Amino acid sequence: MEAIRRELCDFIEDHDIKYSQIAKELRVDKSSMTKFKKDGTIGFRALVVMAHLLFPKDPDSKISSWCIQLDDTSKEMVKQAFEYAAITRNTKLLEHLINEHKGKSHLKSYVSMYRTILNYMDMKISIKEMIQEMNEFKASKDKELHILAGIYKCYGNYSLGEYFLVISEAMEIGRSINKMNDKRELFIKECYIHRFAEMIAPTYLKLNNLKGAAHYANIILQANISPKLKADATYLLGMTKLLHNPDESIKYFEKSYSLMRLTGVDYLINDSYNKLVMAKAYQYRSDTQKLSKYLETLEEVVYLEEGDSFYECLKIYEKGGVDNLLEGHRKFLYKSNFFISALIASDLLSTGIHPYLLETLSSYKHNKKEMFYFEEDFIECFSDRSDFFSSRTA
Repeated sequence: MEAIRRELCDFIEDHDIKYSQIAKELRVDKSSMTKFKKDGTIGFRALVVMAHLLFPKDPDSKISSWCIQLDDTSKEMVKQAFEYAAITRNTKLLEHLINEHKGKSHLKSYVSMYRTILNYMDMKISIKEMIQEMNEFKASKDKELHILAGIYKCYGNYSLGEYFLVISEAMEIGRSINKMNDKRELFIKECYIHRFAEMIAPTYLKLNNLKGAAHYANIILQANISPKLKADATYLLGMTKLLHNPDESIKYFEKSYSLMRLTGVDYLINDSYNKLVMAKAYQYRSDTQKLSKYLETLEEVVYLEEGDSFYECLKIYEKGGVDNLLEGHRKFLYKSNFFISALIASDLLSTGIHPYLLETLSSYKHNKKEMFYFEEDFIECFSDRSDFFSSRTA
């Protein structure tokens, strides 16, 4: 920590920044900064905030360099470094931390957990293998490992189409996260809330709970962890507007594509472009010729999951005919994809189906009380603070 303390103190003093200004941004008293200046005592979350505050052009690189400099005398700091690397999808940093701290008995369970997470991100283990390993971690008496294992099990169950299983397990997970301490455990709590949102927002969309999906998509968006995650959240918001506010929906898809381009990852950019094209194609679902022309412009993407349900929906519209629409509705209803089945049902009125039956067909959704455990703006440690230098006073 001495090298980190020296680097930060030199930067603060070289730029004539008052320690009281830093304390204000960190929401701590001045004595905390005095102690940091003296002996380097500081929490991991404060380092994350200061990186965004003092190095706004590339805070992630700065935090990564600090993570590498951490020794294992503080178990909490290393644990939080593991989580930072994992939630930001920095696989190189995560692999480095695992190799650096393997063999250390007090970190053994965390090294093992994050090795499984890394193997899953690198696609070295299957979804079912990941779930099996998380079942073992879920038996841990360590509260944080227990919660994290539950979240990853839900990730896996979502990928397997087990949406109601995700909802049932998420209730316990959400309550457990909510009980975490808002001071001592704040960084981990913020990360777990974000993970909870990543898990529950798309699940709510599948189950046609648009209010719930939008709430948790906004949590991801406001958290500001990465362009990729913000793009994913913006896409979800676009989907929630698709049927009832198509113009606003397209704006969300365009914004999502713009954010995804910042990643520089070709297959992610192509996938986001395809989603924008499909959203525009949906507006011409009653015109099979125009619809087909849009679908012809889709970029080739190697999908990591099973077929895209929205694409399958559009192919049903391309076929046309009441029988195909009814069969498509039945197919998605059977898969518990109530959102897509409701989209199809909304277009069956013009086919002569009785309005009462139509209302029944389009009303399937998850009706239980939403799990609004967390405020949309709760996560603050990754917030953009690039205006700090321009707004501060000497």
